[in-house]
Amino acid sequence: MEIAARATSDSRLRTVDESQRSRYSCRIPVSTRHRHLAVLAISIIAPSVKAGPLDDAHVADTGFSGPTTGDLTAVYWNPAGLGLLQGPQMMVGGAWQSTSVSVARTSIDPTTGANPGATTFPTASGSGTLQPFRLPPGPSGFFGIGAGIGRRFGIAMALYSPFSSKLTMAPTADGQEPARYHLVSMDFNHIATAIGLAIHASDSIQIGVAPGLLWSTAHLVFDEDTAPGTGENSAAAARYDLATRGILLPSYFIALGAHYHHGRFDLGLSYTSSPLGTSGAVNLPLDNTQIGLPSNLAGGPGLCPATSTNCLAGQMSYRLPSIYNLGARWQIAKNWYASGIVRWIRNGEHDKITILVVGPASQTVLGSSVPDHVVLYRGFQDSFDLRGRVVYETKQFRVGGTLRLETSAVPASHVNAAAIDGPKLEPSLAVDMRIWRQIRVSAGYAFTWMFPVDTGASVFDPTAASACASAGGDLNAPACQARMNGQARPSAAGTYHLWRQTLSVLTTIGF
Repeated sequence: MEIAARATSDSRLRTVDESQRSRYSCRIPVSTRHRHLAVLAISIIAPSVKAGPLDDAHVADTGFSGPTTGDLTAVYWNPAGLGLLQGPQMMVGGAWQSTSVSVARTSIDPTTGANPGATTFPTASGSGTLQPFRLPPGPSGFFGIGAGIGRRFGIAMALYSPFSSKLTMAPTADGQEPARYHLVSMDFNHIATAIGLAIHASDSIQIGVAPGLLWSTAHLVFDEDTAPGTGENSAAAARYDLATRGILLPSYFIALGAHYHHGRFDLGLSYTSSPLGTSGAVNLPLDNTQIGLPSNLAGGPGLCPATSTNCLAGQMSYRLPSIYNLGARWQIAKNWYASGIVRWIRNGEHDKITILVVGPASQTVLGSSVPDHVVLYRGFQDSFDLRGRVVYETKQFRVGGTLRLETSAVPASHVNAAAIDGPKLEPSLAVDMRIWRQIRVSAGYAFTWMFPVDTGASVFDPTAASACASAGGDLNAPACQARMNGQARPSAAGTYHLWRQTLSVLTTIGF
């Protein structure tokens, strides 16, 4: 899942299911004799790999949660569901998620870099792992605490990661890096802290709100061609290693929701905004910035004085989506429930990652031979996540099966190593057990398979840079527009595959 971006044409960056309303977790009597700490159970899945343009790592979802959920995961799914809480409750859990990708690039012309040609590439593979145990707090974890207050209110606070993206492209056996101009490695992490409040508008309707803070970190490594339009020459590739330092100032978001219950039927609707006040953009200072000079410039002046190895700074800007959730649940028999969930993820404005790098005035390479303003094109589109779920429950035990279908957030011609996505199919299985009268543990496993993507003609055109120069930099020229949009990069044409496994565990404590 990858992070989308916000463009600027100026060379200076502007700073810019269902966990039921269950008698199991809600009707536990309050005890003054017992206080329990939540213990997070995590199991390890192999192989350890991960990727994707944007992914929630099954946050707060072991296979029972959704927009009609009546537990603490409602802070994420639908804050109106907090109105169904009865008594104090704490929930802690996480997911161990691994994904593998492969990239088989189409051959290129050795002089222009255009497809096809005499230069071929070995198949590259990518790997990464999402898990909650890291600093700053890792993605795929969830912690929440809250309570229902009488029959009028529900309140909770939660910590979770709504978006994450992590991937490292490994060199091939002969040392080549076929995907290096689009990605060497990335690690984007967004931690949300939110407080949710739900109010009973009537016996059947609850409404809720959950304002929150989004704490973002990023680490991105890629190569930039310093001699574009002449094919792909590793001797002319500068390596950009860009990272934030620690957790930065947060951006703001808000979630709104409504829940309706009548007889055996429940309906939930919610909206989560993109970052507020910045047109959906996240703006990150890159305090850990390094640029490795290509060998064809190694004899020239360095980017930093000999007395300093950390003279560069930068800034990165990209967008995050807003999300609409709709869920319905129907009790089809005494112990059987069926539910459906539709998520509309508004990726459509995610067009670019915009990067600006600055250094000491004494250096002459940055801004001339080595670009100080880089645009990485993404061009995402809205995507839909559809889930059908069946749950069987008894007093002590629940089991549920879910089938998830997700449309692609990346048009085929836009797919590259940093934004691998296509239509995906995901079956999953979840179980929930009461292990003591006040403690329940839920565990779920999911396997995701992406239909292979053949890009056809790639939107990236390595000849656009030289064509724009021949046009005198006229912004009305198509080649110059492509360069301004970040499409004047080596072609990403080829065939892409993705597989993913996820194991998630949630422990619920009632007081």
